[in-house]
Amino acid sequence: MSRIVILAVILGGLCWNAVCQNSAEFNSYYSGKRYDFRITQESLLATPPWLDSEPDPPLSARSAREIAAVYLSHLFKNASEWNVREIALHRIGERWVYLVSFDPPSPPGVNEWMSSPFRIVVLMDGTAVTKAGSSSEHLHSAHPSQGQCIMKERPASGG
Repeated sequence: MSRIVILAVILGGLCWNAVCQNSAEFNSYYSGKRYDFRITQESLLATPPWLDSEPDPPLSARSAREIAAVYLSHLFKNASEWNVREIALHRIGERWVYLVSFDPPSPPGVNEWMSSPFRIVVLMDGTAVTKAGSSSEHLHSAHPSQGQCIMKERPASGG
């Protein structure tokens, strides 16, 4: 009997690992706040795959940039002053997402400063992973398709 229980626990752990390997979390920081982008396996599986036989991903980099910029303008009033630093493809399991990185503007009166880029995740169905308010969560989409991606905002830990 104990062998069956041990085997069930081992198999359960292996299945859990297989389910979780297609989930991902990305973080960005700005103005003392941490932004968590969490993508569920279900959301990923609902996006179109980028097949090896196709030369280009289902969503163009230019479209991903535009979608991310629209969402950035919902987050920050000064979004028009931010610059795109990088547009990267990131593989999660058998699916791909875009990570669009923005550099915030320098503070007034400061000539040189260092900052971390703020990354926005865009799924291949044209959905930006977003947050509506400090306590409510929803998905903002530039296209009619909807997923189950979540972004949470919480204060950055001191340090």
